[in-house]
Amino acid sequence: MRVVYSALIDYPFHMRKAAVTILLAMMLASCTVTESITLDSQSGLESVSDIKAEEFFVSVLEDFAEFLPENGKSIMDSSVESFAGQLSEKDGVTAASYEKTGENTYLLSFSASDIDTVLSSFGAAEQSLIKRDEKSFSFYLDIANYPELKTIVPFLADPNFEVYGPEYNQGMSEADYLDMIYFLLGEEGPDAISNGNVTINLTVPGTVTETVNAEKVSDNTISYSFPVISFLLLSEPLSFSVQWE
Repeated sequence: MRVVYSALIDYPFHMRKAAVTILLAMMLASCTVTESITLDSQSGLESVSDIKAEEFFVSVLEDFAEFLPENGKSIMDSSVESFAGQLSEKDGVTAASYEKTGENTYLLSFSASDIDTVLSSFGAAEQSLIKRDEKSFSFYLDIANYPELKTIVPFLADPNFEVYGPEYNQGMSEADYLDMIYFLLGEEGPDAISNGNVTINLTVPGTVTETVNAEKVSDNTISYSFPVISFLLLSEPLSFSVQWE
């Protein structure tokens, strides 16, 4: 039995729920995600995300199943379904759906007629994370504009998760962070976090002429990747840009 589970037994119920929230958020944050985005010639896009959750985190959460609402679905199924449902309710989003493709693997898809409209419906009317014009696209995230991302992704603002996010861990080294995860989740936790990675494949409506911090993989497609732990610490900005003609 994992250390975190045995420690949880003696917690009051509300503290157990908080611990489950932490683990669920950490599981989602440690997924391996490959998102393929296709921009149209106007301001819309189509997105398909291939999501794989670390088996370790899923197993840990299954240990805590008695503390979670019963709906007949797995924790990952419920989480992905909930996010797809939230997307479908946002202005400018169409055809939001998900498909379970394997054990703890999913495809999450949606289309957006206007990315600015979608971000505004999440509460980020004025944001500096994504910039797009007729011939360029850029993404930039650092500790200064991280609050904008919390508006778009609400679980990042959950007090139970925030202490594991970049705002609470500025200046912490990767080794120290993984030691903290080891203390919380046991010996498998650090590797599960370290294995998390995000890749964004972006296809543009033209021929790529310039990229920054991204790899050109074809005439009209670039690829940008970063480890999840780089996001959790955010000691350096995560950014890329592309121009086309």
